[in-house]
Amino acid sequence: MVSIPTWFIYALLGAIFAAFSTIFAKIGLQEINSITVTALRSIIMAIIIFIIFILEIGNINNLFNLSNKDYIFVILSAIFGALSWIAFFYALKIGEASNVSIIDRSSFLFVVLLSIIILQ
Repeated sequence: MVSIPTWFIYALLGAIFAAFSTIFAKIGLQEINSITVTALRSIIMAIIIFIIFILEIGNINNLFNLSNKDYIFVILSAIFGALSWIAFFYALKIGEASNVSIIDRSSFLFVVLLSIIILQ
């Protein structure tokens, strides 16, 4: 029997959830500004993630037990994630979902390139 790695299952689920997110966002962007959608989506996501964090980890102190280096990289990740969402939702509002998704999902090429440059 072939064993499927856990990371692969979660990565596949992430891709499926991202597909639904794109379709629902395209429908929702019909009458709403893309920044408004991004802000509202971020608030809802933060609430859901915080609830799951409390249920899974159960200890809020974990948020405060990070090193300065950890905080810096989490902050940088958040900044670039927010900029990514803003650009994605603006592109989705004015473009076709299939075209925008293809370009957005090509981020793996940039991950490979930046990994070679930054992470060696």
